[in-house]
Amino acid sequence: MIFTIDCECLSGEGPHVLEVVSNEGRHMPIKRKYQLITIKGVRALMSEGVAFQCRYDLIELTNDKPRYQCIYLAAGKESILISDRVSENGVEPRLFNLWPGLFKHHFEFGDGADLTFDRNFIITTGDLSGRDDVPQGRKR
Repeated sequence: MIFTIDCECLSGEGPHVLEVVSNEGRHMPIKRKYQLITIKGVRALMSEGVAFQCRYDLIELTNDKPRYQCIYLAAGKESILISDRVSENGVEPRLFNLWPGLFKHHFEFGDGADLTFDRNFIITTGDLSGRDDVPQGRKR
């Protein structure tokens, strides 16, 4: 069974929060809470002229193939990009491979900042650096 999320309920304030666990290079997992946003919500931000920034957090690195999740920062809040459709297992962050996924997404729905990569696959957009959330032991 597939459910469709109404983007208006995700762009407003409310209890729509996803908890993400990461190691951030440490042995002890760190929990982060993000508000949720869909592509429809991003389109709404863009059409309303709301200033936002994108951050791409590295969350998986297997055989030098990085995967990222996209975090939108607007009005002092961090929102994680999720799919418009949610399975009965719940909400999952939308994940991007570098090519063509992340590039295509950034050019269409990004903040207009250039993407800069370091040798550890961390992406910087403008003055905003992505996080390294790859679980311990999953790196090269």
